[in-house]
Amino acid sequence: MIAAVTRISETVDDALSDDDAYALWTSYMRASACTERTIKERRIVFHALGRWLGKRVTLASRPELIAWLGRPDLSAKTRQNYKSFLHTFFTLLQDEGYRADNPAARLPRGHSPRIEANPFTTDDVEKLLNSGIYGKTRMMVALAAYQGFRATEIAAVNGDHIRWETGEIFTSEAKGGFEVWRPLHPKILDLAALDPARFPRTGWWFPGSGPNDGAHINAKSVSNVLSKAVKRAGIAHRPHQLRAWFATELVDAGTDMLIVQQAMRHASPNTLRHYVRPSMVLIAEGMARLPDVSVPSTSTRGTH
Repeated sequence: MIAAVTRISETVDDALSDDDAYALWTSYMRASACTERTIKERRIVFHALGRWLGKRVTLASRPELIAWLGRPDLSAKTRQNYKSFLHTFFTLLQDEGYRADNPAARLPRGHSPRIEANPFTTDDVEKLLNSGIYGKTRMMVALAAYQGFRATEIAAVNGDHIRWETGEIFTSEAKGGFEVWRPLHPKILDLAALDPARFPRTGWWFPGSGPNDGAHINAKSVSNVLSKAVKRAGIAHRPHQLRAWFATELVDAGTDMLIVQQAMRHASPNTLRHYVRPSMVLIAEGMARLPDVSVPSTSTRGTH
């Protein structure tokens, strides 16, 4: 429950506490269908801001928020994410009457440089799969590369969520809680058939232990395992770029972009540019189809 407080506070003592403010915001995020993972991540950011301010987040001023966003250790993408977090939170406080102003309104517009996608090469994928990694790690790599799964989706793979006869897999761990069935790549089925004890037809493929006993491991554990495997194999990529290999190879094979979008479980095809880097061969073939325009072979002096 949100404690009863005086709205549009006149003094610091009357101001909404951070605990009450975050409880209000949590209710708002759940009503907006945010995942529990998103809520947890924003709670971490919220408390980090409070420690940096040295006072209640609800009392933050515009100059303080600008200084927090302007820290040199933040990447452009992180800065944009934090700006969105601040705008949503303080707009809610203002809308509910807990602040007369909105210190997050019209914060400096950030610039995120466009970075070309950097997928694994097929040689990289082969090298990683044959680098001596354990069976479970090999399956994680295969799920990322051949299924295009994120770490959250890999962690939650369950034999009960697979239609073994038709070769389909269900995931509810995609961004935004998007629940879908997708074809299961034969490579995954073959690996599972080789070790049915580890990859059973019922139950978690990556069960947790300790606090996660009875559930599956978390996404961070998957990311850590894959990061270590990639590093040991001497490959200069992040594990998430296995998804970029998945998308890029689909495009290079001539797959329609709508199909690639659906295979990646993206809400919009626009986001594929972060993953797909068409091969030089395809780019050259496209350039070769440009109209053939006659160009003079010798320099001529024209008149104006």
